[in-house]
Amino acid sequence: MNNDNYRAEYYKIKMIEPLKKTTREYRENLLKKVGYNLFYIDSEDVFIDLLTDSG
Repeated sequence: MNNDNYRAEYYKIKMIEPLKKTTREYRENLLKKVGYNLFYIDSEDVFIDLLTDSG
C-alpha cells in the first residue's frame, strides 16, 4: 500500500463549551460596572470577541 499521496492533518483542535446567554439589560449593567472599559469584562461574559482580533 502506497501512502505517499496521503496528507493527514498534523493536529486537529476540537473544543466544545457551553455559551452563556445574557440579556441586553445584563450587558448594559456590566458595561456601566466596568466604566465602559471593555478590557475589564471577564472572558466568560464575552460571547464573541471582535475587539482583540488582530486580524
